[in-house]
Amino acid sequence: MIFGSLFLTASNFFLVWIPVFLRRTVDEISKVDLENSPEAFDSILGVLFSSSASWPLAKNALFLVGAVLLSGILLFATRQTLIVASRKIEFDLRNDIFDKLLELPQRFYSNYSSGEVYVRATEDVSKVREYFGPAYMYTINTLTRMGFIITMMIIVSPELTMWALLPLPFLSAFAYWVSGYINDYSRIIQEQYSTIAGRAKESFSSVRLIKAYNREEYEQQRFEDESESYRKKKLRLDLVESLFHPTLNLLIGLSVVIVVWKAGQLVIEGQLTVGNILEYIVYVAYLTWPVASLGYTVNRFQQSMASWKRIDKILTEDVDIEDHAETDRDIDSIDGTIEFRNVSFKYPGADEYALKDVSFKVEAGQNAAIVGRTGSGKTTLVELVPRLFDATEGKILIDGQDIKSIPVRLLRENIGLVPQDTFLFSDTIGENIGFGTRGASQNEIEEAAEKAKVRDNILEFEKKFETILGERGITLSGGQKQRTAIARALIRDPKIIILDDSLSAVDTKTEEAILQHLRNELEGRTTLMISHRISTIKDADIIYYIEDGTIVEEGTHNELLENEGRYSVMYNKQLIEQELAEI
Repeated sequence: MIFGSLFLTASNFFLVWIPVFLRRTVDEISKVDLENSPEAFDSILGVLFSSSASWPLAKNALFLVGAVLLSGILLFATRQTLIVASRKIEFDLRNDIFDKLLELPQRFYSNYSSGEVYVRATEDVSKVREYFGPAYMYTINTLTRMGFIITMMIIVSPELTMWALLPLPFLSAFAYWVSGYINDYSRIIQEQYSTIAGRAKESFSSVRLIKAYNREEYEQQRFEDESESYRKKKLRLDLVESLFHPTLNLLIGLSVVIVVWKAGQLVIEGQLTVGNILEYIVYVAYLTWPVASLGYTVNRFQQSMASWKRIDKILTEDVDIEDHAETDRDIDSIDGTIEFRNVSFKYPGADEYALKDVSFKVEAGQNAAIVGRTGSGKTTLVELVPRLFDATEGKILIDGQDIKSIPVRLLRENIGLVPQDTFLFSDTIGENIGFGTRGASQNEIEEAAEKAKVRDNILEFEKKFETILGERGITLSGGQKQRTAIARALIRDPKIIILDDSLSAVDTKTEEAILQHLRNELEGRTTLMISHRISTIKDADIIYYIEDGTIVEEGTHNELLENEGRYSVMYNKQLIEQELAEI
């Protein structure tokens, strides 16, 4: 950035000498005796190298060419430094934002839509780059060029300079008024663009549902309404910008008229030469772009600042879940004992607690199941283990250590999570299975698929494990997606595995086959299994029944049936439903 500024300053320094050499050339030509040197009319070179013009004209011509070449070369060097630097800044900033987004807690994504996050990481970054690139370059250009040109103009004629620069105060006042308007509307337009991007992403992600419910026209109308709002706001800003540039040209053209009028008077009075008129006109022309770019620079600066404020909210967002001073770096392994001590939790912004005073302990290698009605807090409970959220009150311990003292990366490396909402990337099936581990071999991928009872289904595809999945795994059925997610968790060989209702999309026969394989795989691992089907969890070492965020029953399957409590009611109800289904 420093070198680019120096190159641009030097380029403008040589640029302002071009009108000087033009003025000298015109003045030298005006001295030529045209009556005695008719050959001067033959060509421009004839004028330059005629015996009358002699060496001064040739020297001015050489200086003129030299000034043009040096100014051009230095301008090229300017762009190769400033613009390249701005691209590198854009590269770093985009990566910084992406890294920060991966670190931010789930709370952040509850407050911001995916469309808004996307725009901040793309469109806003591009606008910030324009500040460090074109806007910065034009600012330096304006300051240095105007400084050099006005200095040269004052040296020639302070009086004429005052007249030539007369329209500039009006231009500055106009630019100041426009900049405030542009700033406000740039922010409003970016926010509206975020809304449009979010609407589009949501529609594309749920396109099957939209088609199934025949809601294409409704979604199209919603998108058109948002687009119409964006169009009106953008056109209002474009109207101001379209008035801005012609006004600039009008004021600059007025300067040229003033120069010709006033300089003509001074030439008549003998204070200036004809060459000075040309010199001043060129100076005013050279001021045209710096003054015009003032509008561009103000515009880009205001848009960049509006975008930067939006980006800064991401970069300065608190990362609640991270390593800190109390993190014990000596912990390098996990056995898998999980203990909740009087844990309560409520989601950010919520009034009610999702979990209330939960206490239990699962020994390393034990298989624990969590059941309860929908909305009872089962998923919330298991999401606290890998610290997707932190408990509001109480403590969670792993191997007797406060979970907050264990390095976050180590904790999550030892946990295999199969969430209720199965997510698969738009990549190959093999890459999706190997996602959780680095450098997984083909044999390891296939072995994990076999354990999850999805290998045979994958081999039926034409490209087998190289089959590209659609967005969110749309190519696969619900059951296949869940089994692929289970394979993705198993390949990590975790100490703790969490299965959050991960077999709900398969039939009972397939479920039993998968469980048979999983029993061997889960042996020696601490398992937290959530399921609505009691048939899935009846063989667990310990079962917890949760209701309204509180554990109300615990024990083995037989013990809970003997208690004839809520678990027993749920079990008998499912037996009746199964019998009715069979009938």
